[in-house]
Amino acid sequence: MLPPALHDFSGQRAELARIETALREERAAGAPPGLVTVSGPGGIGKTALAVQAAHRLAPVHPDGQLFAALAGASARPADPAAVLGRFLRALGVPATAVPDDPEERAALYRGLLAERRVLVVLDDAYDEDQVAPLMPAGGSCGVIVTGRVRLGGLGGARRIELREMSEEDGLAMLRAGTGDRLASATGTEPADLVRLCARLPLALRIVGSLLVSRPHWRPADLVARLADEQHRLDALRYRDLEVRASFELSYEGLRPAARCLFRLLGLLEAPDFPLRAAAAAADTGLSEAQDLLDDLVDVHLLDIAGTRGGQVRYGFHDLLRAYARERAEAEESAEVREAAVVRVLGALLAVTDIADRDHMGQSMFHRDAPRWRPDRVEASLPPSVPPMRLLAAERAALVAGVRQAAQLGRDELCWELAVGAHTLFEAGRHYDDWQECYDTAMRLAGATGNLRGRARLLISMAGLLYTRRRYGPAEEANTEAMRLFEHIGDRRGHQEALSNAPFFLVPAGRLSAAVTTGSDAYELLLADGQTAAALHAYSQVGLAHLQAGRAEDAVEVFGGIVAGAREHGIRTLVARDLYWLGQAWLALGRPDRAEETFTELTPLTGDMGPSDPFYLAHARGCLRLARGEYGEARRRLLEALELARSLDDPMFETRALVDLLDVRLYDVRDHRDLRAAVDRAEHAVAVARGIHYPYLLAGVLEKAAVLREAAGEPVAARELAGEAAAVRARVG
Repeated sequence: MLPPALHDFSGQRAELARIETALREERAAGAPPGLVTVSGPGGIGKTALAVQAAHRLAPVHPDGQLFAALAGASARPADPAAVLGRFLRALGVPATAVPDDPEERAALYRGLLAERRVLVVLDDAYDEDQVAPLMPAGGSCGVIVTGRVRLGGLGGARRIELREMSEEDGLAMLRAGTGDRLASATGTEPADLVRLCARLPLALRIVGSLLVSRPHWRPADLVARLADEQHRLDALRYRDLEVRASFELSYEGLRPAARCLFRLLGLLEAPDFPLRAAAAAADTGLSEAQDLLDDLVDVHLLDIAGTRGGQVRYGFHDLLRAYARERAEAEESAEVREAAVVRVLGALLAVTDIADRDHMGQSMFHRDAPRWRPDRVEASLPPSVPPMRLLAAERAALVAGVRQAAQLGRDELCWELAVGAHTLFEAGRHYDDWQECYDTAMRLAGATGNLRGRARLLISMAGLLYTRRRYGPAEEANTEAMRLFEHIGDRRGHQEALSNAPFFLVPAGRLSAAVTTGSDAYELLLADGQTAAALHAYSQVGLAHLQAGRAEDAVEVFGGIVAGAREHGIRTLVARDLYWLGQAWLALGRPDRAEETFTELTPLTGDMGPSDPFYLAHARGCLRLARGEYGEARRRLLEALELARSLDDPMFETRALVDLLDVRLYDVRDHRDLRAAVDRAEHAVAVARGIHYPYLLAGVLEKAAVLREAAGEPVAARELAGEAAAVRARVG
């Protein structure tokens, strides 16, 4: 009764081997039959795999192979009693002897198979109740059941879930089904066809049939047709083969609420999403949304995309997403579609709020874009996962969300998402994502005349430029933000830009201005209740004191910041300023106090992002250097140097190189390789020149001069020393 095997069957080799292994096993007469279930979405190749396996298993089931199409995905699934009637007649029971009663048919069927070695293939099952009467009783038989649902109630089954094919298998299938029709393909056209078919076997079979039946079509023509996302499903049709019809069977079998959620989720640009997004799309509770998601996953209209940030994430197969959008456009108004997307992006904004509060203690800027039910969003987040890690799981969704908000013309939503992602992009150094979100949101803010959005985005751009050590352009962006905030009368925004101002003064060597500006900002922000921003600004006062040689003042400032940050639970500032407090103690010649401080820093690694390991390694290297433990200092500082380079951070690299030069100076006094030390000093000077940070450049030049003098190069040494003095004179 088996259908013929496909001549172009490709891929699924591992799954085929698992079925064969399971059903070739010897089983005792009283054992249950061998059972394999194959599940997956429509068009994924479940039937082809089952039939292929059944043909290969025929020799070990010499008494016959039974096959039934159970039509589980259709509006009228097959009646098990009717299937039993066909099976009994195939097994030699005269039509007149087939019992009318379904239970009697099942009993007769099991009796006939009790001593036979028969393979039963039940294709496209609806549920366990449909399958149960068709199961043999004895261990001499084997059963393969396919279905769009997982059939978790069939005990003892070996379960196989089919996914899309690999690109290699997809190409093999396409070539097997088209003969020499791909000979005219050029470049990446075959791979493009596989990609545009989303590696779905049914779609690839349709593409192969189209190429064979339409000899005037070139592969390039079909690539062009499929590249049109809006009409891709129209193109994937050949006679009775149609991807859309395959999906429709599963879709129509859903309850109305699940169909609605499927449609609305298809509108999202994010590659995957958590439960919270589904609840927002449907504007429903979390438990109701979970039930609906489970419905979609159960029939493979939605995939489990993995777990990130302690949350299960869901995603669409590419062609299923296209079908979901198609259904949304056909069944929902434009207003309903836009409202659903805005709710989902509003829920994402609520997550950025939570992460921002946790990371910096409070947020300064007013937030006017709509948030979707912040209480439900907070309830959806696992309490044991740090908010920044939760936000990191949404990185791709944030970038896609900024794009989608721009497409909808929602300027407030767009710039707030871009700004909400700032903390994540800064901590993770995701420069490309940061730039893309800024560019997208700034274009829309400019087009709509949203001055507050433009000003707030300029602050974000200043942060990006600062993190990339482009201090001059960063200061310009921040100054322009201050001007815009002042122009529109946004006091809070002006204060936020003011809190950033000292960060650009310190690298420029304007240390007195940094102390004055940072102190004024600190007092102003503290009086306004902006404690986190006040401490943030005041840290640059401490750094200015440290670089000006006023280590005692720096200890006082950093000590106060750490105490204040601890009081208000601002872990990021506690970690960062413990590092600088330890450096201030070293500058005072107190390595004992520095060690105590750095010991407090160690358990806080993770609060500053990917730069944490650098801070820790550098702190330990500086401590060993201060104690004259040069071997261990070299090891720690080289570790810090490699970490700085892995972060692509020239300022971190320069700081590590400055301290490594002290180790090189020791090496020279210890009669080690002088030439290597001079070469490394040249490299350090080159790196330091690239970041326009006078204080660090002066330190590198001074130490390089000493090494040149030791190498017997007095002229070069005097030049370096003179340049160092000139640079040092600009610092103050």
